[in-house]
Amino acid sequence: MNSKSSNAFLLKLFKFGVSNVQPRNILSNFIKADKKDIVVLDGRKKQLYKDFKRIIPICVGKASVDMGSTIMSILENCKEKLSEGVIVVNEENYKNISGFKCFKSGHPIPNKDGLLAAKFIEEKLRKLDEKDLVLLFLSGGGSALLPYPEGKIKLKEKIQINHLLLNSGANIKEINSVRKHLSKIKGGNFLKMSFPAKVHTFILSDVVGDDLSSISSGLTVPDKTTFSEVESILKKYNLWDLLSSSIKSHIEQGKKDKKMETPDRNSTLFKKVKNTLIGSNYLCLKSIDEYCKSKNINAHIWNSDFEGDVEDLADKFLKYLENIDHSKPVILISGGETTVKIRGKGKGGRNQEFALHFARKAYEYFPKLKYSLLSAGTDGRDGPTDAAGAIINEESMKSIELNKINLEKELNNNNSYEVLKKINSLVIINGTNTNVADIQLLMIR
Repeated sequence: MNSKSSNAFLLKLFKFGVSNVQPRNILSNFIKADKKDIVVLDGRKKQLYKDFKRIIPICVGKASVDMGSTIMSILENCKEKLSEGVIVVNEENYKNISGFKCFKSGHPIPNKDGLLAAKFIEEKLRKLDEKDLVLLFLSGGGSALLPYPEGKIKLKEKIQINHLLLNSGANIKEINSVRKHLSKIKGGNFLKMSFPAKVHTFILSDVVGDDLSSISSGLTVPDKTTFSEVESILKKYNLWDLLSSSIKSHIEQGKKDKKMETPDRNSTLFKKVKNTLIGSNYLCLKSIDEYCKSKNINAHIWNSDFEGDVEDLADKFLKYLENIDHSKPVILISGGETTVKIRGKGKGGRNQEFALHFARKAYEYFPKLKYSLLSAGTDGRDGPTDAAGAIINEESMKSIELNKINLEKELNNNNSYEVLKKINSLVIINGTNTNVADIQLLMIR
């Protein structure tokens, strides 16, 4: 298989994996409905809901449109009990779905539309009673899409801290710990609004390790983190002195007043909620691995929980290559979510930058290696670009040299997009209506 056909095959595998975590293809495996009852299937467990007065579907995240349209189909038999639902989604994936009030919100930077959506949801939830059932569907991106600043914190201040965190190198769990403690709705606070109604949350994970408290900042999940930890995170990344006085004051007050803490697992609020994981990065990787094995293709998952800096990830890939037989064709499957330290003003994303680090290092340490590498975000968007990621091979560094590109300079400027565009190595597929973090597929030919 030459480099061109290898690239095409890896893209096919990537799209296959994504299809296996798209709500339209998986949601019916978890929820069934007739005129009287709703049954939720969670592994071997069954949760039965009956004698409810109203059903309120709420979808928050990049997969919201897919989730909303799919759940309306599933609930067709009990539509007389359906109240108007809510969809909060990023601009790229936005569509109007019948039966929902739809909000086009900001991602990765929150905006006023997201705040309006959060207040609309709060108003709807405050009117519910114990006979009502909220079906909440969460997917990646929900943290930014649903801002609701606490106390005297203004939205522009929330936007500022979000921008600082995204550019700091902090991982998603650290970022969400901060977000939860500055929000009226995150970190389990959603349940303060919905109580005493029952809530069942269906979660599509974009977080390494599937920590439910981190996905969309854990709207209906107990929170273990504290205001003291939030302060430590902000100081760890040298952000404390850059914050507004209202944010610092809120955190300092929260350290003293335990009533301000996000609800933990001992709170009575959680007696009214169930959370079900419906998809994840690992399940996506597993589907690709099983597909390869069904076609007698030599492949295996070698890592499913990558976190950390993109250059460190490139080093780990290459170190792993030292221990395998390069003479036999193999596809190495991995996934997770990396971070990029912003140093310059260029255009790019974590998958694009990782691909270029890998190309540079592979050219230096394995100059005879025949390979193709795809690294892309399952949501179809890598950073603030129209690309999902990149596909490179052993010819990529030669193309960079022929185009007289100073790769080190461009990487220092975080300008991976323009480099990959010049060598025709971007993956552009538009929004996928799902999000389970990133996938890397490395084919050794």
